[in-house]
Amino acid sequence: MDAVDQKVFNHFQKMIEATMATGETCAEPIVSAAEKIASALLAGNRIFTCGEKSSVFIAQLLSDYLALGYDIDRPGFPSINLNQLTQHNCDEERYNQALSTHAESGDILVLLSAGNSAPLMLSALNTAVNRGMSIVLVSTENDHSLADSVSYNDVHISVAGGTAPLITQSQLQVVQSICALIDSHIFGGE
Repeated sequence: MDAVDQKVFNHFQKMIEATMATGETCAEPIVSAAEKIASALLAGNRIFTCGEKSSVFIAQLLSDYLALGYDIDRPGFPSINLNQLTQHNCDEERYNQALSTHAESGDILVLLSAGNSAPLMLSALNTAVNRGMSIVLVSTENDHSLADSVSYNDVHISVAGGTAPLITQSQLQVVQSICALIDSHIFGGE
């Protein structure tokens, strides 16, 4: 194996190790998140998603999976991505304004953080709590302020630290697992 092949092999090895670590440490909260989201959807509530840095993409993907379907052909679920909804607004209160306008008690806010407890994310979490929403937080290291703001009724999924690409990969796998479980919970099947 030459040096380039070894680099490719090492890259995939790190991805596999990150996947295994996420599966081992996050299985229980992933199941809890899927059950909480499925119950909210069955009760007629909406799911709001929000991400920061590389997690913006993952938050949008979660909204798309919920609204358009993940693995099976099914009706769409009501899901609003706050990043997309507020993309033309640079105001520091943009997520709060959107939640105050659109969210209701019983809705769920799924926050995907790339670390360092971004003030916009913390503010959105606090607004959601004040509106009677439940929280699903997918965090990583250095998200202490966000993690400390989640109550015992909410779900906190902490993916392992590491490089930004591995955190993004782990968050993608968490979201895909949640969506597969939601589809199974609501529509049956494997």
